[in-house]
Amino acid sequence: MIYKSIILIICINMLNNSILSQNIYKNNSFELAWGEMTKSPGSLLEILPKQDKSFYSLRWSGGRAFGTYRIVDHNNLLQTNQSRIKQVAAAGIANFETAHYIDNQLYIFLSDKVDGRLVLFAQPYSQDLKPDGSCVKVASYKIPKLNAKANFKIIIAQNNKYIGIIWEVPGRKTISDSYGYVILNNQLHDIRHGDYKIPINGNLTSINEYHVSSNGDLFIGVTEHKRPKDKIFTKPYQNFKALHVYKIRDNELTEFSLILDNKRIDNISISSNDKGDFTLSGIYGISDPNENRRNHKVEGVFIIRIDISVDSILFKGFIPFKKDFINMNFNVKSTFRSKRNKKRAQELYNYKIRDIFMLDDGGIVGSIEQYYISERSSYDSRTGLTSTIYYYYYDDIIAFKIGNNASFEWQKKINKSQISTNDGGPFSSYSSFTNGKKIFFIFNDNLKNYNENGKFIKTDGNCYSFNLSRRKNVAAITEIDIESGMKLRSMLFSRKDLKSIVVPKMFKLDPETNNLLLYSLLGGNERFGILKFFK
Repeated sequence: MIYKSIILIICINMLNNSILSQNIYKNNSFELAWGEMTKSPGSLLEILPKQDKSFYSLRWSGGRAFGTYRIVDHNNLLQTNQSRIKQVAAAGIANFETAHYIDNQLYIFLSDKVDGRLVLFAQPYSQDLKPDGSCVKVASYKIPKLNAKANFKIIIAQNNKYIGIIWEVPGRKTISDSYGYVILNNQLHDIRHGDYKIPINGNLTSINEYHVSSNGDLFIGVTEHKRPKDKIFTKPYQNFKALHVYKIRDNELTEFSLILDNKRIDNISISSNDKGDFTLSGIYGISDPNENRRNHKVEGVFIIRIDISVDSILFKGFIPFKKDFINMNFNVKSTFRSKRNKKRAQELYNYKIRDIFMLDDGGIVGSIEQYYISERSSYDSRTGLTSTIYYYYYDDIIAFKIGNNASFEWQKKINKSQISTNDGGPFSSYSSFTNGKKIFFIFNDNLKNYNENGKFIKTDGNCYSFNLSRRKNVAAITEIDIESGMKLRSMLFSRKDLKSIVVPKMFKLDPETNNLLLYSLLGGNERFGILKFFK
C-alpha cells in the first residue's frame, strides 16, 4: 500500500510538471508557457535572449567575496549546458564586465591593463560554451592615474545591431570632463569612434543616461546644476538648472536643452524607435528652497521629443499630473508606518520611471512606481551593539499615456503594497510590456484581493499587501487599453500551481521577438517561462 501511494504521488508530480510545461494561460493578447523546475546553478544576474524558448543566463556562483561567473545555455526553457567564464585576456587575468548575445554570437566582455592602457576585449564563445578563438580588442584609453580602474560602459541598441562603448576621464576644477566612445556594428566592426567634451564645467554636470539609437547614434542625457556638486551645503534636490541632450556623431555635439526653472528632476529614461523618434523623459517636481524636503512633491512628467533624422525638437515641456492624483504620503495600512508617523513628520515616497514605450502613432505609454527604503536601528546596552533593519516598500504603479498633443490622454493608478525587510525586495516591483493595443503589468500579490474566478475585488487604495506564502501568494496581471484607458486586473497564477514565486525584476523583454522571458524561484530551485504577446 505504501509503494502504491508513493507511485501515485510521483505520477501526480509528473502530471503537474507536464501541465506547467504547456500553455497555461492564453487569450487574444498573449500566450504563456512554463518549463520544469530545476536546480539553480547560481544567482541569476541577467537573461540573454536568443530565439523564443532558447536563451543564455548569466550567473554568479559563490559568496559575496569569492565565487565565479557562469554562463548557462537554455533550450526549450530547460538547462542544457553550463560553463565557468574564464577571466583571461591578452595580458593574463582580466576583469569581467558583462556578457551579450549579438547576431547569433555570445560575447564575454573583459577589461585589462595592457602597456599603460585600459583595454576592453570581447571574447567570442562557441555553442558548447568555450572560448572560441582569440579576444577581440574593441576599445582602449590611456590610464589616467595610478591604480585607475576601467570604467567602460557598454550599451546595446534596442534592435541589437549596434554596440556603444563609452569611457570617462574626469576633469579637474573648471575643466570639462573628457569622454571617449566607440560605436560597433553587430560584427564588432568599428563604424565610428572619437572623443568629446561636455561644454560645461564638469563639477556642474551629472551624466544621467547613455543611449544608442537603432541607427547607431550615441545620445547622452546631462543635468546641469546651479552650484558645484562638491559644495558641502549644496542640497541635491534644489540644485538643478537645465537638462541637456547631446547627440554625438563624428566628434560633433548636437545639443537639445530644457530649462528647469526651479524644478527638480527625480528620474530620467531614454527611448527611441526604428522610425527615428527619440524621447527623453522623467519625473519633475517643484524645488522651493524655502520649503522642507518633505514638502517637495512630484508634479508630473517632462519630455524632450526629437526627430533624429533632421535633428529637430518635436516637443519639449512639462506635463503635470491631475490634481491630487499623486499621493506622496505612505499608505497607513502598514502597522510600522502608522506607529512611526505618530512620532515624527511624514516621509515622502520616491518615484521611479520603470518603462517608457513609444507607440506607432507617435504617442507614449509608460509607468512610474512608488518606492521607499527606510532603516530602523536599535541599540543593545548589554552588548554595546547596534542592529539595523532595512525596510523596502514597493507600492502603487502610476500608468499613463501621452498623446501627440503633448498632454496626458489618461492616467491610471494600480494599487499594490509590497513590503520586505533586509533583502532588497527581490520579489517586489513589477514587469511591464505592450503589444501596441494594451499595456500589461505583472507583479506578486495576495490571493485575498481576488474572488474565486481570479478577478480583483478590492477598491482602489484598499488592497491587501502581497504575501509570499504557499497559500496566499499569486502573480497578478493588470491590463490597460491604450485607446480608452480602461483597466482590468486579475490573477494570473498562484504559487501553489507554479510551485515557485515569480521574480519580476529578473524578467527580460525582447521587443524584437515579442517575447517576455519569465523567471520564478523557490529555495534552490528555479523555473523559466515565456510570454509571447501578439501585436
